[in-house]
Amino acid sequence: MRADPSFADFVSSLRQESYLLKIVNCGLDLLRDNMLAGERIEKIKFPKHYIRKYGLSNLYKLNLNSRHRLIYTLVSDDLGISVVILEILDHKEYCRRFGYK
Repeated sequence: MRADPSFADFVSSLRQESYLLKIVNCGLDLLRDNMLAGERIEKIKFPKHYIRKYGLSNLYKLNLNSRHRLIYTLVSDDLGISVVILEILDHKEYCRRFGYK
């Protein structure tokens, strides 16, 4: 499992006892067990931001709780298929990023 540097910086800035860190860690554990645990996002719904920044061909979201979404992609490399965590968004940011109202 890998992560975008901005995601890694964000997670490392969280306090050890924070609720957000707890649910992020639970989500990461879930993805370690099953990389397809999230919901696949249709290609037509990919935000241009992700296409420009990552040039990805697949995109998934994992609902961490009712307010937070973990956005990730799957990439193939020499070791097989890996999860790459892109970012965590609260519901409001998620709706804005994906163009929902």
